[in-house]
Amino acid sequence: MEIKVCMGSACHIKGSPNIARKLQALLKENGLDKKVDLRGSFCMGPCNRGVVVTVNGKAFYHISEDNVEKFFYKEIFKRGEEN
Repeated sequence: MEIKVCMGSACHIKGSPNIARKLQALLKENGLDKKVDLRGSFCMGPCNRGVVVTVNGKAFYHISEDNVEKFFYKEIFKRGEEN
């Protein structure tokens, strides 16, 4: 599984470094850190919809520190357990 977190200017201002750190911690806490490739990415385009995160190429928008954990368990944890 590949997860990319946008690190472009707009997303950076909206907290993408903190989102990436939180995802990294959640992956480790749930034993998925060896199964998932988590990367930062250059600007992904829809800056007004940031922070943008992709999971295997599928884009998710408006990821924030307030909803990143819910996003993780809904979109990443379930898929990671299947692999």
